[in-house]
Amino acid sequence: MVVELGKSHFPIDLGVLTAIRQLTPQGSTIVELGSGNGTNRLTKEFKVYSIEDDKKWIGYCEDSNYIHAPLVEISEEKDSPLWYDVETISAQIPEDYDLVLVDGPSGKKGRSGLLANLEIFRKDVPFVIDDTLREHECHVAREMAYLLDRPLYVFWNFSIIAPDFLPVEKIARIQKAALQVLESEEDGYLKSYFSIPKPIVERDLEQLDSIISELNQKRLDVASLEASQRKLELIEKSFSLRLGRFLTYPLRILSIFKK
Repeated sequence: MVVELGKSHFPIDLGVLTAIRQLTPQGSTIVELGSGNGTNRLTKEFKVYSIEDDKKWIGYCEDSNYIHAPLVEISEEKDSPLWYDVETISAQIPEDYDLVLVDGPSGKKGRSGLLANLEIFRKDVPFVIDDTLREHECHVAREMAYLLDRPLYVFWNFSIIAPDFLPVEKIARIQKAALQVLESEEDGYLKSYFSIPKPIVERDLEQLDSIISELNQKRLDVASLEASQRKLELIEKSFSLRLGRFLTYPLRILSIFKK
């Protein structure tokens, strides 16, 4: 199947992929709004349900589960925004999933329709909103975080709305991957979204590596300590059991003779 790829269907970058990896384990189920080349990348690690309005993208990735949901007006008001057909999504979306990736509808179609239809999604899973370097997507992310009463984590080109506070180590890993993507971008592209494309603070990936390494070591130390504690508890229980049997041995023998 040959598909003409538009600019709105860029592959998922390393930052977004790293965020997904940090938020949910491999093999989890992801619901993505909008599909494209990046879907192929996701299906290598996750089970994916792709909600797509454009027929030409349906079936593009053979390993994804497609939900064809045409765009419809979300209200009868004049100039009502378009969004995916809610009835179609509600009928086909799985009951259990672990993360929602918001990467559609594409372009000028807008994504504000999501705000009026959050009730069809689970509230206990993280949302990753791509392209929040654009004002429209940034607005949607802020509104979603407000409506869901959740923390909002903003990276240079995407955002995360998490059901719980994220550990520092996860944030550092995501930030490192996001900055690696940022360093590969040209100034001309960045000027389209940032008034000052050159940051006033030098990016320090080595510092992030140091933070990640230190936090990882602390996590390993805690795990080792907990394992030692569990082992000690087992030893104590075993000793108490043996001591109890020893102390009650005469009574148990006496009861046998009485019988």
